[in-house]
Amino acid sequence: MSENGAEPRDPTDGTDAGAAGSDRIRLRRFDPSRDDPADLHALHERALRDAGTDADDVPGTDDLDAIPATYLDGGEFLVGEADGAAPSGIVAMGGFRPASDLPPGGHEGFTGGEADPAAAVELFRIAVAPEVQGHGLGAAVLDELEHRAADAGFDWAVLTTAARQRAGVELYRSRGYEEVGRLQEGEYELVRFEKSITDIRNGKKQI
Repeated sequence: MSENGAEPRDPTDGTDAGAAGSDRIRLRRFDPSRDDPADLHALHERALRDAGTDADDVPGTDDLDAIPATYLDGGEFLVGEADGAAPSGIVAMGGFRPASDLPPGGHEGFTGGEADPAAAVELFRIAVAPEVQGHGLGAAVLDELEHRAADAGFDWAVLTTAARQRAGVELYRSRGYEEVGRLQEGEYELVRFEKSITDIRNGKKQI
């Protein structure tokens, strides 16, 4: 039992993330025995293109081929599964890694902000299939990742996204993330966000 008296989340359990149309969505940990990395790549590319980003402009997606080694040793990776969705049933995803495992300021080398890398996680690959967007699934993925990070003893969540991915930027701001920097990479303006998640562990209501 956690400090606030709540039962900690079982990392292997699924969590009800609500409904998209007629389908119930369930969030669960990535399972290498049943989940195909090709389905994660396909979801990632579809979500990026729908948000106005060319997937070919996003380097370094090899992590999606090695989820257990990249995320599940000290971090987390979730998939959102809908029984009625084709072809794989996976309609959402997202993960985190300890920020201390990454270069200072993430892969882009951001400076500034208050988050202590030793007490932070960096969020990656948060994506929702275009056909089920608008039902709060992105917020559900974010909420579950934050709770699992807080349960694991982390105090901060940080992430980087492209400014043109407006729905994502609005989601992070609506969930209490504060912008701490911007960088230009080619034609893309990147935005760095951070959020304290200590209130989650202390049992206070989140935004």
